[in-house]
Amino acid sequence: MNRRKFGGLGAAFLLFLTLAGCGGKETGTVVTTEQATGDATSVRYSTRDKWVISGDMYKPTGVPRGGVLLLHQRGGSGDDWHALCIALQQAGFTALAIDQRGTGRSTQGPGQSGEYAPWDTSPDIEGGLYVLKEFGPTAIVGASYGANNALIYGTANPSQMKSLVLFSPGKDYHGLDAVSAARKYTGALLIFHQKGDKIAGDGPAEIDKASASKEHLLQISDGTGHGTALLNTGVTQQTIDFLAKTMK
Repeated sequence: MNRRKFGGLGAAFLLFLTLAGCGGKETGTVVTTEQATGDATSVRYSTRDKWVISGDMYKPTGVPRGGVLLLHQRGGSGDDWHALCIALQQAGFTALAIDQRGTGRSTQGPGQSGEYAPWDTSPDIEGGLYVLKEFGPTAIVGASYGANNALIYGTANPSQMKSLVLFSPGKDYHGLDAVSAARKYTGALLIFHQKGDKIAGDGPAEIDKASASKEHLLQISDGTGHGTALLNTGVTQQTIDFLAKTMK
């Protein structure tokens, strides 16, 4: 069943929550949530620079162990994380996989969409983390340019998250300098990379080498996969174990 097919209008309800960010400034507004007939809830929120971001939230039964924001790779969408989101949900985490600005369903905003969409998605992350705030400690999982954005945001806002998991980060994707960010980020960090990945190149190794974190790990495997293509049963379990350990 397509998790984006919703029930009747009675299933939709407005939240209209003001998102208070650093320094008391507004980050945006959660516009609507709609209860899906599948395993996720559709969420939309506006950022401080007027983009409307859409995503899917996977809530566990019972009290959540924390919230995890997932950022896709360039040209992808939040759907790329579906399998990992289900696993996180089953492990007791609330997962929010968003379509970053200009991609997927998030095409309402002041910038261009598609291949010309903005590369810096920091305001999207800011809003997404606020949406997850009620579920306990938070972490970010990112792929490719989503990984670089996660690390850069984590460096600038260390108190907002417990840990980061990065799939195929690069040294500098279109001005997103992850190596410089790694020199300042002190939180827990897990990086996944495949040896033959020509897109990330030696970025993951350089980021790991530069890391200021006392708890950082680079997991290298054979293959040429990039970003969410690295996901399999073992990698999924390693991600969950890492988050469970670092988000306490």
